[in-house]
Amino acid sequence: MGVQKAHIEKGGRVKRFIRRNMVSAILAASLIIPSGAIAYQTNLADEIYGTFENVKTHISSATMEGYLLLDAKLNQAQGDMEKGEYQQFKELLNVITNAKVAYGDKYGNIDYTQVPNEQLMELKRTLFEIQPYFDKLNGQKSSKELLSSNEYEEYVESIMMYEQIMAQSGIKESDEVDKIPSELLEDFLQAQRILRKVNETQLESN
Repeated sequence: MGVQKAHIEKGGRVKRFIRRNMVSAILAASLIIPSGAIAYQTNLADEIYGTFENVKTHISSATMEGYLLLDAKLNQAQGDMEKGEYQQFKELLNVITNAKVAYGDKYGNIDYTQVPNEQLMELKRTLFEIQPYFDKLNGQKSSKELLSSNEYEEYVESIMMYEQIMAQSGIKESDEVDKIPSELLEDFLQAQRILRKVNETQLESN
């Protein structure tokens, strides 16, 4: 367990990295709602999610501040991308959003073993396509371009596994690792190692 604990502590950077890359983490973050937040405009987020109240209905831990952060991220995407590129990004994001609403837990994490096969295949294809957009928005080199096809597939599957185990364990943060069942811990740590390796590769390429 000492070795596992060391891996977990070293993975603190990975937790922050995943927060930047996983839309659900922005949406479901437990952040304090700032006073007057309701008065802000969230036009782009509303285009995808309907309203904050709609999100709150399905993901109980969502906060207005998290919703505002998401809207800011969408505004960044609209500014950074060509019109056609942004439209494709929104379409991909809609697929993920629908999956979060349909299958996500109260933190927005999905247990992919509970997703019907047809929807699972569509969701996996969507994650393959949308990850380079997330990389771009985070100022990182495209993971799809940096990795071989096999490495990229392993990377996306690791993102899914990481999220899946968090959903199965009922946790919100990866530092709640003591709540992860022992039979899931090694898979969680392996996914964490792969995410860390890709993140380091991206940082080195910048």
